[in-house]
Amino acid sequence: MVRLKYYQILTTSMSTVKLSSKGQLVIPKNMRDKLGLKPGDAVKLELVGDKKVVIQAGMEPPSDIFAKAGSKIVEEALLGSRARDEEKVIRLLRALGVES
Repeated sequence: MVRLKYYQILTTSMSTVKLSSKGQLVIPKNMRDKLGLKPGDAVKLELVGDKKVVIQAGMEPPSDIFAKAGSKIVEEALLGSRARDEEKVIRLLRALGVES
């Protein structure tokens, strides 16, 4: 009896849709609502095996996890990175016996 309930849960969220001449699919409204999809939202498609596609609601990363950096901080980081790269090149040339 548990298996029957599990099977019913799986099949209630399955629909058949037709591919348009432009290659477009319409996700049924009940699925869009369940996934919280709105017009313009991104979705991820994953090909599983040869004939199965999994559709996932796309998630935007939360904007509050990114720090805003001013141009001065970015410029200092780039200069530091450039200096380290130049040091690596000089060490490599010395290791190869080329004097700079």
